[in-house]
Amino acid sequence: MKLDYQTYTLSENIKIFFSDNGAPPNSDDYTTIVVCHGSGFNGHGLERMHNVSHSLNLRTVIFNRRQYPGSTKYSDSELEDLKQGRKVFIDRIGKVMAEFLLQFIKKEKIPKASEDMKEGGIAVMTWSMGTPSGMALFSDQNIVPHEDYLVLEKYVKDLVCDVIPTDPPHLCFGFKVPDDIKSYDPWTDRELKTLPEKFKQFSNWVSTYFDHPNPETGKLQDMDLTTKGSENSTIMKWSPEELQRNFDAGAAVFEFPMFVEPMQTTLREMTERVLYDDNLIRSYFPRLKVTLLYASQTNWHCFWGPKELERTYNEHVSRGGSARPLKVYKMDGNHMVSSLTSDTVGAERLIATPSHSLATLGKSGAFATGNGGRIEKVVLSETCYATETS
Repeated sequence: MKLDYQTYTLSENIKIFFSDNGAPPNSDDYTTIVVCHGSGFNGHGLERMHNVSHSLNLRTVIFNRRQYPGSTKYSDSELEDLKQGRKVFIDRIGKVMAEFLLQFIKKEKIPKASEDMKEGGIAVMTWSMGTPSGMALFSDQNIVPHEDYLVLEKYVKDLVCDVIPTDPPHLCFGFKVPDDIKSYDPWTDRELKTLPEKFKQFSNWVSTYFDHPNPETGKLQDMDLTTKGSENSTIMKWSPEELQRNFDAGAAVFEFPMFVEPMQTTLREMTERVLYDDNLIRSYFPRLKVTLLYASQTNWHCFWGPKELERTYNEHVSRGGSARPLKVYKMDGNHMVSSLTSDTVGAERLIATPSHSLATLGKSGAFATGNGGRIEKVVLSETCYATETS
């Protein structure tokens, strides 16, 4: 498939590089998925999504976040805002997303979301630590001028966070690991003296297949907290050329303050606003649905993060608190799960679900991802590979 590589210039001369596979042939009601990559792994590693999305009536757009190849690097003052955990850094990320979507809508004339939100429109999808880049847009209504919001509201319908590419680590939501939990973490490994060393170890660890003892309890002590990596990890199967194209440790180093305080508190506050702020829910993208996905053999960061979000969400709702609609799904694979297709009765069941589900992303009820690893078939069904957990 021939891809279209472009660079959009936004306000303040910020440039965003992206790939686009164009509209599905003969379709005027396709959904556009705009994808944010994770930390270290850039958008090139997700391009297998392009190969299958047309068959699902989807158009895929994958952009390189700032600091990554082809997109504008952060200024020293912006990096200082990140280091100090200032909300303005999150607001800027949200502004970039809004301006990118507006420019894409105007130039590409993509279909609006249908009244029932099952056709057309835009789904913002994030993978791993790219999750804050997607959530930021929905965290403060002052990010978007009102006239621009009126345009975006006609298109944006879904926020998809996790491992397809999704699998968000707990760090995306600012969840604090209990002090009594002893676990392996590449970021706190005392044997690793420099940030480049940490990211090299991180790339192996994060792409390993983990066998968790009893993870569905949602308790960290029931997950594999000790494995440091594996010769069978996805990244170990990449060629030197694939590694060079798909991974950028230099860019990731600049993002390290995102993983620690004080930015962790800022991300926790952002999560609370996106999911639970009653004023935002009622007046700012009121039709927005949130879909969370995680993989069965992902690392503990990315297994515990979704489970903890699900637990706290359910507690909040049980107390009568306002909340955006949320669905949580699990599927087979590790953090680098490669593809997701839908061709079974199970997917049709999701399409018929009266509430929201992954079916809202496209007519066929699913989508595909790619991360440079092996191809895996994952079916969205409660009885197949992926299960709806709430």
